Amino acid sequence: MIKSTKVPIYEIFFSFQGEGLYTGLAQIFVRFAGCNLKCNYCDTSYSTIISRKAKYLTDEELINKICLLYKQNKKTFLSLAPDKPSVSFTGGEPLIYVDFLKAVLPKLKEKGFSVYLETNGTLSQNLKKVIKFCDIVSMDFKFISECKKSFWKEHKDFLKIAIDNVLVKVFVKCVITNSTNVSEIKKSASIINTILKETPLILQPSIDKNIPAIQNLYKFYTAAKKIIPNVHLMIQMHKFYKIR
Repeated sequence: MIKSTKVPIYEIFFSFQGEGLYTGLAQIFVRFAGCNLKCNYCDTSYSTIISRKAKYLTDEELINKICLLYKQNKKTFLSLAPDKPSVSFTGGEPLIYVDFLKAVLPKLKEKGFSVYLETNGTLSQNLKKVIKFCDIVSMDFKFISECKKSFWKEHKDFLKIAIDNVLVKVFVKCVITNSTNVSEIKKSASIINTILKETPLILQPSIDKNIPAIQNLYKFYTAAKKIIPNVHLMIQMHKFYKIR
């Protein structure tokens, strides 16, 4: 008998999606511990490392906890989202545990859940292994101005894999800080344009650290809008409402 792998997880909780195209969507959140990047603006910086606060769970233990949370919040799910209940895998970076996800995601799909993957968009080969189990991919573009390194090739490869799976809904998010350069926004829009120009781009101003100058927000929006048609400027609503 093969022993189940355990991975570190900080939180499993019910709340509402607070950012991007699906703001307000009732979801169960699974926050993994550990990340392959270290960005200055990270609003869950504790999750980028694996501390003793993380709990190690097997795939079956995680699925049981998800099912229990769904049972406890079933009325809310049915009243707000009568379709499949959604599970958001976030972090940290979920794709560093790709083999674990390969075990968990198909079992969740069999139980009627939809899969929402939040990712930094740098691990394209790992995405290949699980993309067929995803329903929504929320992918970040990471900039050298805040993450100490640019990942343009990695982002382009990642986005192409996500977009090529026509059953998956994909959008891209850029966190805007006072260090963000308009050239980074233009490059992001240009990459989207070369793959599928209709892909939504979310410009998300940081509200925790290094808050951007307000005049830059319109400048970044108009710069992106000249390249691709589907650009949105949106804050993190869960921060506004002070919920998890």
